[in-house]
Amino acid sequence: MDKQPTPGTAAFGGGPSLNVEPGAEAPKGQFDSVFVAAAGPMLLLDDDRRLVDANRAACALFGLTEGPVTTRVLDDLVLHAASYLDVWWREFLSLGEATFEHRVGSKGRGERIVEGRYRASVMPHRHLCIATDITDRRLLEERLAQSEKMEGMGRLAGGIAHDFNNLLTVILGYIELLLARRGQDDPARAELEEIQRAGQRAAALTQQLLAYSRKQVLRPKEVDLNETVLNLQGMLRRLVREDITLDFQLASKPAIVTIDPVQLEQVILNLVLNARDALPAGGHIRLEVARLPLSEVDVPSDQPARPAEYVRLRVIDDGVGMTQEVRAHLFEPFFTTKEIGKGTGLGLASAYGIVRQSNGFIDVVSEPGLGATFTMHFPVVAVPEAKRAHQAPQEELTPSGGHETILLVEDEDAVRDVITTVLRRQGYHVLDAATSRQAIELFEQHAGQIDLLLTDIVMPEMNGPALAQRLVAARAELKVLFVSGYAGPTFNAANPHVNFLGKPFHASELAAKVREALSKPRSGDQPSTKE
Repeated sequence: MDKQPTPGTAAFGGGPSLNVEPGAEAPKGQFDSVFVAAAGPMLLLDDDRRLVDANRAACALFGLTEGPVTTRVLDDLVLHAASYLDVWWREFLSLGEATFEHRVGSKGRGERIVEGRYRASVMPHRHLCIATDITDRRLLEERLAQSEKMEGMGRLAGGIAHDFNNLLTVILGYIELLLARRGQDDPARAELEEIQRAGQRAAALTQQLLAYSRKQVLRPKEVDLNETVLNLQGMLRRLVREDITLDFQLASKPAIVTIDPVQLEQVILNLVLNARDALPAGGHIRLEVARLPLSEVDVPSDQPARPAEYVRLRVIDDGVGMTQEVRAHLFEPFFTTKEIGKGTGLGLASAYGIVRQSNGFIDVVSEPGLGATFTMHFPVVAVPEAKRAHQAPQEELTPSGGHETILLVEDEDAVRDVITTVLRRQGYHVLDAATSRQAIELFEQHAGQIDLLLTDIVMPEMNGPALAQRLVAARAELKVLFVSGYAGPTFNAANPHVNFLGKPFHASELAAKVREALSKPRSGDQPSTKE
């Protein structure tokens, strides 16, 4: 039973109209001509729900033989009818009209959702049903609802991760400062290192939340999925048990996509581990890479672009499979079917976010006892950029301090304090501001002295990239370092002219990145915020 009868609904909707008032009898000749000629499926039923007749379209939908069908009843066509059909039929006869949704077993097409619009007494003791197959419409509606739900959960997860990243930046920063003051034989060092390890584990969890919410700062590159899968073979074989067979099928030609290679490896790792856990008694896992034309890809309606070709990556197992209920929640954060303590419920959620943020999409096909197939599609890079024959050697950088002046802009007080403390201990002169407005005022007062702008990306009033563009326009030699754990939609950390440090970070990482940014020669380009 899908929903209750809808009294007062127009009897025929967009179907052929007989112009008959509820309960009135239609002229038989007029009825027959409309019934037979109708393009939509129609059934004629008696008072006991027996099928008196079905037109050609109804026979095709329900798998009936054309002509009189008095040996069948409506109950034979409708799935799960016993729980509601008797009560509903009595209500329909008393109301004279109703609209109802049924699940039916369509010949050769599996289970379908059919909307039946019923009109009572179109002839004496004869009742009409105009049926419409709405399965595809319902599927699109469910996809849209699921997409909206995942988007809302993503915003929530991203906001939580952003706040936790700021807290962890403070924790990890001060822990490292404390450890720097204590020798290896200090009795308190072991406790401090344990706190540091716990902070690092928490940081890994927030990165998975950001991946799910698609707010993670990615560094996309052109990657051949064939090469990635080949390079991971050794590690993946070590991760699965000896009773699990792992094999690979690669594309016949390069399968190049634009994605963060580190995050791609994380996605593959999460999916293989998920497949391994679905094989408690052993079995088989298969990774497949293929290139497909657009015509062979079922692209979701919410995809922003539809390239001519896609790269498909599949992870297939013959394990325990999943029910429809589990599949419906599979990519939600913190959802897991594993025992308490066996999983965080973030592995598949982060895989979903990384794929979507990389302009791809992911889905799963699974039934209990029949294993699972996770399928990802990414837009193919048709003409990859030529690799540079020669690259200038990188300057050796050390996290040693300096004497330069740094303008620090960070709206979180605790984060601003720990960054200021770290940099001042490195010997830098730090001017700190809580807002972009304060930063502009400090810049105007000390414009000729400031060597580096160190700014958060997401801030009130004016975001970090906009502030950087304004200040660099006034002082072309100004270096810029962005810090954030939560990227805005237009920030591109892969730009070679952008210096970036992701939160949370250690004090030594901050010192090294500041030194690197100050030592890198400017190319004269403005900081880029375009994708």
